[in-house]
Amino acid sequence: MADLDTLLKRISEYAPDADLDLVMRAYFFAANAHKMQSRKSGEAYFTHPLAVAFILVQQQMDVDTVATALLHDVIEDTMVTREEIEETFSPIIGELVDGVTKIGKLEFRSKQEAAAENFRKMMLAMTADIRVILVKLADRMHNMRTLGSMREDKRRRIAQETSDIYCPLANRLGLTSWRVELEDECLRNLHPQAFTDLQQAMAETRGERLEYIAETSALLSGKLQEKQLECTVSGRAKHLTSIWRKMESSGVPFEEVHDLLAFRVLVPDLPSCYAALGYLHSFYNPVPDRIKDYIAMPKSNGYQSLHTTLMGPQGRRIEVQIRTQDMHNVSERGVAAHWQYKEGHLALSKEQVNSIHGLREVFETAREVADPDEFMEAVKIDLYHDEVFVFTPAGDIRGFPKGASALDFAYSIHTDVGNKCVGARVEGRMVPIRYPLRSGDHVEVLTRKDQHPRRDWLEFVKTSRAISKIRRFLREEERATGIRMGTTVLENELKRNGSGLKDVVKSGMLKKVCKERKLPNVDSLVLALGQGHLQPGVIVRELLPDKDWSSQDGEDTSALDKLIARIRERSVSPVLISGEDDVLVTFARCCNPIPGDEVAGFITRGRGISVHRRDCAQLLALEPERRIPVEWDGQFKGQHTGGIKVICRDNPGMAAKITKTCTESGVNISALSMRAVGDERAECDLEIGVENVNELRKLIRNLMKIKGVLSVDRLAQGA
Repeated sequence: MADLDTLLKRISEYAPDADLDLVMRAYFFAANAHKMQSRKSGEAYFTHPLAVAFILVQQQMDVDTVATALLHDVIEDTMVTREEIEETFSPIIGELVDGVTKIGKLEFRSKQEAAAENFRKMMLAMTADIRVILVKLADRMHNMRTLGSMREDKRRRIAQETSDIYCPLANRLGLTSWRVELEDECLRNLHPQAFTDLQQAMAETRGERLEYIAETSALLSGKLQEKQLECTVSGRAKHLTSIWRKMESSGVPFEEVHDLLAFRVLVPDLPSCYAALGYLHSFYNPVPDRIKDYIAMPKSNGYQSLHTTLMGPQGRRIEVQIRTQDMHNVSERGVAAHWQYKEGHLALSKEQVNSIHGLREVFETAREVADPDEFMEAVKIDLYHDEVFVFTPAGDIRGFPKGASALDFAYSIHTDVGNKCVGARVEGRMVPIRYPLRSGDHVEVLTRKDQHPRRDWLEFVKTSRAISKIRRFLREEERATGIRMGTTVLENELKRNGSGLKDVVKSGMLKKVCKERKLPNVDSLVLALGQGHLQPGVIVRELLPDKDWSSQDGEDTSALDKLIARIRERSVSPVLISGEDDVLVTFARCCNPIPGDEVAGFITRGRGISVHRRDCAQLLALEPERRIPVEWDGQFKGQHTGGIKVICRDNPGMAAKITKTCTESGVNISALSMRAVGDERAECDLEIGVENVNELRKLIRNLMKIKGVLSVDRLAQGA
């Protein structure tokens, strides 16, 4: 009962009118449900949910969240049902507990996929109420504190998952103290020797460090108060993971890490923040490029503060953070600092709660991306990034991962805006969709009706929203094309054998074949035909079981070989046709394929096999039954003609800069034409020789570095 008394007392300290009866009932209910269970360490199992509840109370969470913490394992580990929880407590508690409950035993191809799918389901549950993840984070916090009873391999696996997912989640929610503890526990389990060495080094310098912190805090406080600035100054050593990362990134030992100490200056209001910054810079020299204004441009988790690094007393580098008390509350308590309580319960609506934490991108990705591995890739992009902040035409601020493009900005506005984006206007000048956003940019998106996503867009977008939207469009386009092609192939093959698609649909044979092949529907069958996974001749034999096939045996399997043999010439080819490299091929000028591109072959009349890029519009419009699989010969070395278009400022010397860059990139130019197009711009078309698509992409990146170049795009047709 001492534990319960302490829990209730701590809740009363920050929420005097809290519904303590709810917490008491949850305590006794969970204790009874878990009474026969124990943890791997041998402790009574209930010590775990109780510890999770205390962690949440430290963050001053509402009573519904605390009750959920006490109950969070009863559905999974006992006979209690969600319905029983809702009846005993409330639908809200039932929903929260159900959201936290781990995913049941599902069949997955691998442990990695199971973990990814569990996390995706967790994110979907979070869309109902963000408090689900707060309980989940507290649950993980206590598990990390008590990893000692587990095998080393399991400790490392849990620590890696925590480092990959839960640490950045805590960061995005603004839970600084949680993130710091989780990161240090991850370091302890993933790099135990480094953790021990750092602990020892910090312990050896602790006395001197505490003395310096006390003296410097008093000195800074005194100097600021002399300027009539009310303030509170405190100092601390940076946490172990922060120091370890600096050592790793800089390649220096502990003794050479200079800015180990961070000082916090709390002031009463916003103007005082900037006044304190100015005074501090007059007292001590600031380190150039180490001043960050997170007040004017808050982090996506709501964090606000002024950061500066000074050459402080005794010539030591110190980091100083300046903020108000309200800003400090947000820094320490994150999302919970914004919440309002009534009788200890959350007084905000779900919509208000879920608008605070800035995880909309992750939630949308969880809903839209079904593939677990693809989801994990996307969510890591969203959670782990340095940010740049740009302005919309309306003056709103939006944050993006460092390196995000104008296209990422377009997709942040709306999917259709991203799909139709052809460029942007930044500070009044035209920029390409690849343009990397810079903090402070004012961005306006430019669109065109006939624009649509292309596969190469995936090479430069950085946000999970843009990646998932582009992939979704490409998948849908590929599926539609495959179904269309497969339907045509099947129809033609049926006609060749005296039947038709309507006939096999009417007879029921089409559905029967789908069922026998365990395909969910007809679209799946024709898609497999269109993608080349099924042979039309084989499927037609199954659709027409009463037909006499004896006279046609051997014809279907040899037709392609006979055709290839007819057009074969003894010449070295960079592509393989059915494993052969001595087939006459030509490269389609409509799309100019280069090694590295995904390609397909088309049997022409009299010109052998024409090789196209697989997404070539002209190829997709040709007769699908004459399309055959081809692949690049990895042993072939030689030049291929490619075309690029450069849009640039119409400045003197641009052609010379472009040709010089091509030469320095080792790329030969076979043709060049340049013309003015108005608006002080020019177009330069280049026909070049490259060995593969990677060489072409490298050249495009190098050309984009030229001052005055606005865009570089690959040409479908040679110059």
